[in-house]
Amino acid sequence: MASSSLLATPLHPSNTTPVATASGLLALLSESDPSLVSHALSRLLSVVDTLWHEVAECLPDLEAIAEGGDVADDVMDDDGVAAANRPSIAYDLPTRQTAAAVASRVFFHLEEPVQALRLALESGEEHFDIRRGKGSMYVERLVNAAVETYVTRRAAEWEGRGAAV
Repeated sequence: MASSSLLATPLHPSNTTPVATASGLLALLSESDPSLVSHALSRLLSVVDTLWHEVAECLPDLEAIAEGGDVADDVMDDDGVAAANRPSIAYDLPTRQTAAAVASRVFFHLEEPVQALRLALESGEEHFDIRRGKGSMYVERLVNAAVETYVTRRAAEWEGRGAAV
């Protein structure tokens, strides 16, 4: 039998229990305790490449957290108070960056590289560093998306100048 250290990868550290479904972690995103949300996001980041199809259902929540807003919740919370009447939750920068990193990975798997790039840039160097990620399909695709966007914009500018002459 292989030791657990042989199975450890940067995305799946050996000190965590494997996750078969993201549903429990996704449920934690609507908690009012920022530390629970932060923990859930960290665990989601470690499994998003295999469970992205489940995480995709919560993209609006992930983007809201990444932007510093509150998670939309149309139901009553545990205390029976409508979510709209709850005080807004302030997430710290590392939590917002982790949410952006998770959402970026989901958009990558959904083959939406422009959205993935936007969120990867918001996630900061800890989560998106092209020097450390060289050779990974994720980083390569996002770098290609950035170059394609640049070329498209420059071509549009050039065509605009030609039409004005």
